[in-house]
Amino acid sequence: MKFLLPFVVAAFAVFGATCCDVAQADVPAPPRIAKPQSKVLVVYFSRAGEQYNVGVVKKGNTAFVAEEIALQTGADLFEIKPKKDVYPKKYDDLTDFAKKEMNKKARPEYAGKVPDLKQYDTIFVGGPVWWGDWPMVMYTFFEKNDLSGKKLAPFCTHEGSGLSGFDKKLQKACPKSSILKGLAITGTVAQKNRQKTAENVSKWLDEIKVKKIAEPKKLP
Repeated sequence: MKFLLPFVVAAFAVFGATCCDVAQADVPAPPRIAKPQSKVLVVYFSRAGEQYNVGVVKKGNTAFVAEEIALQTGADLFEIKPKKDVYPKKYDDLTDFAKKEMNKKARPEYAGKVPDLKQYDTIFVGGPVWWGDWPMVMYTFFEKNDLSGKKLAPFCTHEGSGLSGFDKKLQKACPKSSILKGLAITGTVAQKNRQKTAENVSKWLDEIKVKKIAEPKKLP
């Protein structure tokens, strides 16, 4: 799929972070100050491979944000991985594939067993913005598991589309859950500026009143 110039900006904004993953920069993660641990869960979907305008990356944007949330909260991590990973590695092919999935309202199966959700009160759920929506495999998770009574905190990575209504779409998918304020971080920041990512996550956790076990410390 080769976008003509008038359509590049529109397609770039709606598709979101995974198609805008950028190569990792040599920016060290900030040191942490340890505190007593509390338990929550982070569930996320992220993609690597060939990405918009940057070539091939080994780790998707959303994975960096998910890991930072887990680091600061002491949360368990569960990565949503498609049971049949048919997602193309090339950028243009991936955009086409994701669009078709969305149009079909596909519900791809994911691999692995989700941890017992009864032990969690707060669950962070995240993914890249794909065509202004959650990746379809995340809807599989929302619909397959009982999230009633849980506090769900949505987060996303993007390159211009912001949160894209992730919170509202999550509320619709999980009407018996309490949806907390969401976090949107650009893929560029997630990949290239680990300290800013940590600071954004820390501020967000304070806003939604989730206990932290570690604070980001500014580098000299």
